Amino acid sequence: MQEYRQILIDTEWAEAEKLLASAGLSMPAGCDYGLAYYEDGPMLACGFLAGSVLCGFCVAPAAQGGGVSTGILSRLVLHGKEQGISHFFIFTKATEAEKFAAAGFTLVAKTGQAALLELGRPDYADWLAATRKGIGECAAPHKGSALGAIVMNANPFTRGHEYLVSTAAADCDRLLVFVVQEDVSVVPFAVRLQLVRGGLAHLPHVQVLPAGPYMVSRASFPAYFTADEARGSVHAGLDCAIFATRIAPDLGISIRFVGTEPFDPVTRQYNRAMTQEFARCGLSLREIPRLESAGAAVSASRVRALLRGEVGAAQWCELELLLPQVTLDFLRSRQGAELLHRLKEHVGRH
Repeated sequence: MQEYRQILIDTEWAEAEKLLASAGLSMPAGCDYGLAYYEDGPMLACGFLAGSVLCGFCVAPAAQGGGVSTGILSRLVLHGKEQGISHFFIFTKATEAEKFAAAGFTLVAKTGQAALLELGRPDYADWLAATRKGIGECAAPHKGSALGAIVMNANPFTRGHEYLVSTAAADCDRLLVFVVQEDVSVVPFAVRLQLVRGGLAHLPHVQVLPAGPYMVSRASFPAYFTADEARGSVHAGLDCAIFATRIAPDLGISIRFVGTEPFDPVTRQYNRAMTQEFARCGLSLREIPRLESAGAAVSASRVRALLRGEVGAAQWCELELLLPQVTLDFLRSRQGAELLHRLKEHVGRH
Protein backbone atom coordinates (compact mmCIF):
# COMPACT_ATOMS: atom_id res chain seq x y z
CA MET A 1 0.00 0.00 0.00
CA GLN A 2 1.23 3.50 -0.86
CA GLU A 3 0.46 6.48 1.37
CA TYR A 4 1.66 9.92 2.43
CA ARG A 5 1.48 10.49 6.18
CA GLN A 6 2.44 13.20 8.62
CA ILE A 7 5.47 12.34 10.77
CA LEU A 8 4.18 12.45 14.34
CA ILE A 9 5.75 10.05 16.81
CA ASP A 10 9.37 9.63 17.92
CA THR A 11 9.89 6.38 16.03
CA GLU A 12 8.76 8.05 12.79
CA TRP A 13 11.12 10.99 13.34
CA ALA A 14 13.93 8.51 14.02
CA GLU A 15 13.07 6.63 10.81
CA ALA A 16 13.18 9.89 8.83
CA GLU A 17 16.52 10.78 10.41
CA LYS A 18 17.89 7.38 9.39
CA LEU A 19 16.62 7.84 5.82
CA LEU A 20 18.26 11.27 5.59
CA ALA A 21 21.52 9.89 7.01
CA SER A 22 21.57 7.19 4.32
CA ALA A 23 21.75 9.99 1.73
CA GLY A 24 24.42 11.92 3.64
CA LEU A 25 21.90 14.45 4.99
CA SER A 26 20.91 15.45 8.51
CA MET A 27 17.62 16.45 10.06
CA PRO A 28 16.90 20.16 9.40
CA ALA A 29 16.62 22.41 12.45
CA GLY A 30 13.37 24.04 13.47
CA CYS A 31 10.98 21.73 11.64
CA ASP A 32 7.29 22.52 12.25
CA TYR A 33 5.86 19.75 10.08
CA GLY A 34 7.16 16.56 8.51
CA LEU A 35 5.64 14.34 5.82
CA ALA A 36 6.66 10.82 4.85
CA TYR A 37 5.88 8.45 2.00
CA TYR A 38 5.39 4.75 2.74
CA GLU A 39 5.13 1.82 0.38
CA ASP A 40 4.29 -1.62 1.78
CA GLY A 41 5.66 -0.79 5.21
CA PRO A 42 8.95 1.15 5.29
CA MET A 43 9.40 4.92 4.93
CA LEU A 44 10.80 5.60 1.47
CA ALA A 45 10.72 9.40 1.32
CA CYS A 46 10.37 12.43 3.55
CA GLY A 47 10.24 16.22 3.48
CA PHE A 48 9.83 18.98 6.05
CA LEU A 49 8.56 22.50 6.57
CA ALA A 50 10.48 24.83 8.92
CA GLY A 51 8.51 28.06 8.99
CA SER A 52 8.34 28.98 5.31
CA VAL A 53 11.40 26.89 4.38
CA LEU A 54 10.88 23.54 2.62
CA CYS A 55 13.79 21.27 3.46
CA GLY A 56 15.02 17.78 4.28
CA PHE A 57 13.82 16.17 1.06
CA CYS A 58 15.00 12.61 0.63
CA VAL A 59 13.75 9.75 -1.56
CA ALA A 60 15.14 6.23 -1.20
CA PRO A 61 16.48 4.68 -4.44
CA ALA A 62 13.55 2.23 -4.54
CA ALA A 63 11.05 5.11 -4.86
CA GLN A 64 12.94 7.45 -7.18
CA GLY A 65 11.53 8.39 -10.57
CA GLY A 66 7.90 7.88 -9.60
CA GLY A 67 6.94 11.44 -8.72
CA VAL A 68 7.19 10.84 -4.98
CA SER A 69 9.31 13.94 -4.37
CA THR A 70 6.79 16.10 -6.24
CA GLY A 71 4.00 14.48 -4.24
CA ILE A 72 5.65 15.40 -0.93
CA LEU A 73 6.48 18.90 -2.17
CA SER A 74 2.93 19.70 -3.28
CA ARG A 75 1.46 18.39 -0.03
CA LEU A 76 3.88 20.42 2.08
CA VAL A 77 3.08 23.58 0.13
CA LEU A 78 -0.65 22.91 0.54
CA HIS A 79 -0.19 22.43 4.29
CA GLY A 80 1.81 25.68 4.48
CA LYS A 81 -0.87 27.61 2.62
CA GLU A 82 -3.48 26.24 5.01
CA GLN A 83 -1.35 27.73 7.81
CA GLY A 84 -1.35 31.12 6.08
CA ILE A 85 2.06 30.95 4.37
CA SER A 86 2.07 32.58 0.91
CA HIS A 87 5.78 32.44 0.11
CA PHE A 88 8.12 29.45 0.37
CA PHE A 89 11.86 28.86 0.17
CA ILE A 90 13.69 25.67 -0.70
CA PHE A 91 17.27 25.22 0.50
CA THR A 92 18.66 22.25 -1.41
CA LYS A 93 21.71 20.69 -3.02
CA ALA A 94 22.84 22.52 -6.15
CA THR A 95 22.26 19.36 -8.20
CA GLU A 96 18.57 19.38 -7.20
CA ALA A 97 17.86 22.98 -8.24
CA GLU A 98 16.60 22.14 -11.72
CA LYS A 99 14.11 19.62 -10.34
CA PHE A 100 12.50 22.24 -8.11
CA ALA A 101 12.65 24.87 -10.86
CA ALA A 102 10.62 22.48 -13.02
CA ALA A 103 8.05 22.38 -10.19
CA GLY A 104 7.54 26.15 -10.44
CA PHE A 105 10.20 27.48 -8.07
CA THR A 106 12.46 30.41 -9.05
CA LEU A 107 16.20 30.33 -8.36
CA VAL A 108 17.43 33.04 -5.97
CA ALA A 109 21.11 32.04 -5.99
CA LYS A 110 23.33 28.99 -6.24
CA THR A 111 26.84 27.87 -5.35
CA GLY A 112 28.66 24.69 -6.31
CA GLN A 113 27.11 22.97 -3.28
CA ALA A 114 23.75 24.55 -2.49
CA ALA A 115 20.86 26.48 -4.00
CA LEU A 116 18.02 28.63 -2.70
CA LEU A 117 14.77 28.79 -4.64
CA GLU A 118 11.44 30.46 -3.87
CA LEU A 119 7.76 30.20 -4.71
CA GLY A 120 4.94 32.70 -4.15
CA ARG A 121 4.81 36.31 -3.03
CA PRO A 122 6.27 38.54 -1.73
CA ASP A 123 9.39 37.39 -3.59
CA TYR A 124 12.87 38.79 -4.20
CA ALA A 125 11.59 41.35 -6.72
CA ASP A 126 9.06 42.60 -4.15
CA TRP A 127 11.76 42.79 -1.45
CA LEU A 128 14.08 44.67 -3.79
CA ALA A 129 11.39 47.19 -4.73
CA ALA A 130 10.50 47.78 -1.06
CA THR A 131 14.18 48.14 -0.10
CA ARG A 132 14.84 50.62 -2.90
CA LYS A 133 11.81 52.60 -1.75
CA GLY A 134 13.08 52.47 1.83
CA ILE A 135 16.51 53.71 0.78
CA GLY A 136 15.00 56.59 -1.16
CA GLU A 137 16.88 59.42 -2.76
CA CYS A 138 18.65 60.37 0.48
CA ALA A 139 20.80 57.24 0.36
CA ALA A 140 21.20 56.88 -3.40
CA PRO A 141 24.90 57.17 -4.24
CA HIS A 142 26.08 59.82 -6.66
CA LYS A 143 27.85 58.63 -9.76
CA GLY A 144 31.33 57.46 -8.82
CA SER A 145 30.65 57.38 -5.09
CA ALA A 146 30.97 54.29 -2.90
CA LEU A 147 27.89 52.74 -1.29
CA GLY A 148 28.80 50.45 1.59
CA ALA A 149 26.81 47.91 3.58
CA ILE A 150 26.84 46.16 6.95
CA VAL A 151 24.60 43.29 8.04
CA MET A 152 24.21 42.95 11.81
CA ASN A 153 22.02 41.11 14.28
CA ALA A 154 22.68 43.55 17.14
CA ASN A 155 21.36 41.25 19.87
CA PRO A 156 21.60 43.72 21.59
CA PHE A 157 23.17 46.82 20.03
CA THR A 158 26.59 47.44 21.63
CA ARG A 159 29.38 50.00 21.51
CA GLY A 160 31.12 47.48 19.23
CA HIS A 161 28.33 47.78 16.66
CA GLU A 162 28.44 51.56 16.95
CA TYR A 163 32.22 51.55 16.42
CA LEU A 164 31.95 49.24 13.40
CA VAL A 165 29.40 51.52 11.73
CA SER A 166 31.19 54.78 12.48
CA THR A 167 34.49 53.34 11.19
CA ALA A 168 32.83 52.01 8.03
CA ALA A 169 30.95 55.26 7.43
CA ALA A 170 34.26 57.11 7.30
CA ASP A 171 35.45 54.77 4.55
CA CYS A 172 32.59 55.19 2.06
CA ASP A 173 30.27 57.93 0.83
CA ARG A 174 27.03 56.33 2.05
CA LEU A 175 26.37 53.31 4.24
CA LEU A 176 23.41 50.95 4.51
CA VAL A 177 23.07 49.02 7.80
CA PHE A 178 20.81 45.98 7.44
CA VAL A 179 19.43 44.55 10.70
CA VAL A 180 18.79 40.79 10.64
CA GLN A 181 15.01 40.40 10.47
CA GLU A 182 14.73 36.74 11.47
CA ASP A 183 12.92 36.93 14.81
CA VAL A 184 14.55 34.11 16.77
CA SER A 185 16.97 36.17 18.88
CA VAL A 186 16.28 36.96 22.54
CA VAL A 187 15.97 40.65 21.64
CA PRO A 188 12.99 40.92 19.24
CA PHE A 189 13.60 42.31 15.77
CA ALA A 190 11.44 45.40 16.34
CA VAL A 191 13.53 46.31 19.40
CA ARG A 192 16.86 45.60 17.67
CA LEU A 193 15.85 47.78 14.72
CA GLN A 194 14.74 50.57 17.07
CA LEU A 195 17.99 50.47 19.07
CA VAL A 196 20.22 50.45 15.98
CA ARG A 197 18.32 53.37 14.45
CA GLY A 198 18.45 55.31 17.70
CA GLY A 199 22.10 54.52 18.31
CA LEU A 200 23.20 55.58 14.82
CA ALA A 201 20.92 58.60 14.35
CA HIS A 202 23.86 60.98 14.88
CA LEU A 203 25.83 59.58 11.93
CA PRO A 204 25.20 61.34 8.61
CA HIS A 205 24.83 59.31 5.40
CA VAL A 206 23.99 56.14 7.36
CA GLN A 207 20.62 54.47 6.83
CA VAL A 208 19.27 51.52 8.84
CA LEU A 209 17.00 49.01 7.08
CA PRO A 210 15.40 45.60 7.73
CA ALA A 211 17.46 42.80 6.16
CA GLY A 212 14.44 40.80 4.99
CA PRO A 213 14.65 37.07 4.23
CA TYR A 214 17.63 37.25 1.84
CA MET A 215 20.40 38.14 4.31
CA VAL A 216 21.31 35.95 7.32
CA SER A 217 17.89 34.31 7.58
CA ARG A 218 16.73 30.75 8.31
CA ALA A 219 16.36 30.38 4.53
CA SER A 220 19.70 31.81 3.41
CA PHE A 221 21.94 30.94 6.39
CA PRO A 222 20.24 28.52 8.82
CA ALA A 223 23.51 27.48 10.50
CA TYR A 224 23.87 31.01 11.90
CA PHE A 225 20.97 30.33 14.26
CA THR A 226 21.92 26.76 15.23
CA ALA A 227 25.72 26.99 15.62
CA ASP A 228 26.01 24.06 13.19
CA GLU A 229 29.67 24.44 12.26
CA ALA A 230 29.61 21.27 10.13
CA ARG A 231 27.08 22.79 7.72
CA GLY A 232 28.09 26.38 8.35
CA SER A 233 30.42 26.72 5.38
CA VAL A 234 27.76 25.52 2.91
CA HIS A 235 25.11 27.83 4.34
CA ALA A 236 27.50 30.77 4.62
CA GLY A 237 28.61 30.35 1.01
CA LEU A 238 25.03 30.52 -0.22
CA ASP A 239 24.19 33.60 1.85
CA CYS A 240 27.31 35.31 0.50
CA ALA A 241 26.40 34.34 -3.07
CA ILE A 242 22.94 35.90 -2.68
CA PHE A 243 24.52 39.13 -1.48
CA ALA A 244 27.33 39.21 -4.05
CA THR A 245 25.36 38.15 -7.15
CA ARG A 246 21.94 39.68 -6.44
CA ILE A 247 21.71 42.22 -3.62
CA ALA A 248 24.96 44.17 -4.13
CA PRO A 249 24.61 44.72 -7.88
CA ASP A 250 20.86 45.41 -7.62
CA LEU A 251 21.36 48.11 -4.96
CA GLY A 252 24.69 49.45 -6.23
CA ILE A 253 26.68 48.32 -3.16
CA SER A 254 30.43 48.23 -3.84
CA ILE A 255 31.87 47.40 -0.41
CA ARG A 256 30.73 45.41 2.62
CA PHE A 257 32.17 45.81 6.11
CA VAL A 258 32.42 43.18 8.85
CA GLY A 259 34.01 43.04 12.26
CA THR A 260 36.75 40.55 13.04
CA GLU A 261 35.43 37.47 14.85
CA PRO A 262 37.54 36.23 17.77
CA PHE A 263 34.85 34.05 19.39
CA ASP A 264 32.31 32.36 17.13
CA PRO A 265 33.47 29.68 14.63
CA VAL A 266 30.32 29.93 12.48
CA THR A 267 30.76 33.68 12.05
CA ARG A 268 34.46 33.16 11.27
CA GLN A 269 33.41 30.72 8.53
CA TYR A 270 31.01 33.37 7.25
CA ASN A 271 33.77 35.97 7.02
CA ARG A 272 35.99 33.49 5.13
CA ALA A 273 33.14 32.66 2.75
CA MET A 274 32.63 36.36 2.06
CA THR A 275 36.31 36.78 1.24
CA GLN A 276 36.16 33.98 -1.33
CA GLU A 277 32.76 34.74 -2.88
CA PHE A 278 33.21 38.51 -3.04
CA ALA A 279 36.60 38.16 -4.74
CA ARG A 280 34.95 36.13 -7.52
CA CYS A 281 32.32 38.82 -8.02
CA GLY A 282 34.56 41.89 -7.76
CA LEU A 283 32.90 43.07 -4.54
CA SER A 284 35.14 44.62 -1.87
CA LEU A 285 35.20 43.35 1.71
CA ARG A 286 36.83 45.15 4.62
CA GLU A 287 37.32 43.49 8.01
CA ILE A 288 37.45 46.03 10.83
CA PRO A 289 39.18 45.02 14.10
CA ARG A 290 36.75 44.69 17.00
CA LEU A 291 36.46 47.46 19.56
CA GLU A 292 38.01 46.34 22.86
CA SER A 293 37.12 47.08 26.46
CA ALA A 294 39.41 46.08 29.34
CA GLY A 295 41.57 44.13 26.89
CA ALA A 296 38.72 42.02 25.46
CA ALA A 297 36.62 42.42 22.34
CA VAL A 298 33.20 43.97 22.92
CA SER A 299 30.55 41.40 22.00
CA ALA A 300 26.80 41.01 22.27
CA SER A 301 27.30 37.48 23.59
CA ARG A 302 29.26 38.91 26.56
CA VAL A 303 26.40 41.34 27.21
CA ARG A 304 23.82 38.55 27.13
CA ALA A 305 25.94 36.49 29.52
CA LEU A 306 26.03 39.38 32.00
CA LEU A 307 22.27 39.91 31.72
CA ARG A 308 21.46 36.23 32.31
CA GLY A 309 22.81 36.31 35.83
CA GLU A 310 22.04 38.57 38.76
CA VAL A 311 22.51 42.11 37.45
CA GLY A 312 23.94 44.09 40.34
CA ALA A 313 26.07 47.21 40.60
CA ALA A 314 29.22 45.46 39.33
CA GLN A 315 27.41 44.08 36.29
CA TRP A 316 25.89 47.47 35.44
CA CYS A 317 29.34 49.05 35.66
CA GLU A 318 30.64 46.59 33.06
CA LEU A 319 27.53 46.97 30.92
CA GLU A 320 28.06 50.75 30.83
CA LEU A 321 31.44 50.08 29.20
CA LEU A 322 29.92 47.73 26.61
CA LEU A 323 26.65 49.42 25.71
CA PRO A 324 25.67 52.80 24.24
CA GLN A 325 23.16 54.96 26.10
CA VAL A 326 20.25 53.97 23.87
CA THR A 327 20.61 50.30 24.86
CA LEU A 328 21.18 51.07 28.54
CA ASP A 329 18.04 53.21 28.59
CA PHE A 330 16.05 50.39 27.02
CA LEU A 331 17.32 47.77 29.48
CA ARG A 332 16.34 50.02 32.38
CA SER A 333 12.83 50.53 30.99
CA ARG A 334 9.76 48.41 31.79
CA GLN A 335 10.05 46.68 28.40
CA GLY A 336 13.73 46.02 29.10
CA ALA A 337 12.91 44.50 32.49
CA GLU A 338 10.48 42.10 30.78
CA LEU A 339 13.19 41.14 28.29
CA LEU A 340 15.69 40.48 31.11
CA HIS A 341 13.18 38.11 32.69
CA ARG A 342 12.74 36.23 29.38
CA LEU A 343 16.50 36.12 28.81
CA LYS A 344 17.03 34.05 31.97
CA GLU A 345 14.79 31.34 30.49
CA HIS A 346 15.87 31.73 26.86
CA VAL A 347 17.22 28.65 25.12
CA GLY A 348 19.10 29.23 21.87
CA ARG A 349 22.29 30.44 20.32
CA HIS A 350 21.09 34.06 20.11
